[in-house]
Amino acid sequence: MEFQKKIFSTKTKDKDIPLPERYPENSIGDFYVENQVCITCGAPEAEAPDLIEHSKIEYGHCYFKKQPATANELDRAISAMEVSCISGIRYGGKDKAILKRLYDLGLQTECDYKLEDLE
Repeated sequence: MEFQKKIFSTKTKDKDIPLPERYPENSIGDFYVENQVCITCGAPEAEAPDLIEHSKIEYGHCYFKKQPATANELDRAISAMEVSCISGIRYGGKDKAILKRLYDLGLQTECDYKLEDLE
């Protein structure tokens, strides 16, 4: 799975590379599913069913229907990122504590901003 993540991860660390396109049904906020990346594995939705679901409009695409608002929801959103088989779930925020958690879990390639650039 780590091999897959390296192949399919969108690298957005270079300032000249545009940020990934968000799937349009995502709720507004820092966590999102990248457009055209979901392969309908079901793992992220199983991890956070209150936050993530499959589109009723476009078959086979998941999205954040709700952004995490509590510590427990944040934990589940991060767990959903961990189980995503193709790194389609991303963090587009700049919260240093969340970025540190994601970096500690080896999920830095799923972050739109570098932790070191924010310090």
